[in-house]
Amino acid sequence: MEDYLIYGGLGLLGLCFILLIIEHVRLSGMIKKYRNLIKGLSEKNVEDLMVSYSEELDMIKKELKENVDLRISDLEKRMPTALRNVGMVSYNAFENMGNNMSFSMAALDDKKNGFVLTGIYTRENSYVYLKEVIEGNPKKDLSKEEKEALSKALSFTI
Repeated sequence: MEDYLIYGGLGLLGLCFILLIIEHVRLSGMIKKYRNLIKGLSEKNVEDLMVSYSEELDMIKKELKENVDLRISDLEKRMPTALRNVGMVSYNAFENMGNNMSFSMAALDDKKNGFVLTGIYTRENSYVYLKEVIEGNPKKDLSKEEKEALSKALSFTI
């Protein structure tokens, strides 16, 4: 019976030794990570460094938020003048031409100001015309297709 106690004690001692080695390896890894973390800190302690990093991060967040707010405000001011209401019609300007190569396009802002652009395609030449639109009213007479494009663009305005 005493032999079993000796062998059991030696087995437990061996198990404790193996566990001690495993914990030593794990602790060594953590010490390496800690040394890498505090490398180059000189006299500062880690807590002060973390507090200063947190303050810097808060300051950067505040600056970014202010910058984003200014940019959004600027974009909101510009939105009504952006040409974002578009209507387009493609058609055959001449009976002997196919494939709807001519077009009329109207582009307006929220105040219904903008232009009507027309491109006429022939076999020999292409022509482009631009007509100004103010408050939804063209400054020159429009063709049927130009009126249709303008009507489509006006249907998008608020």
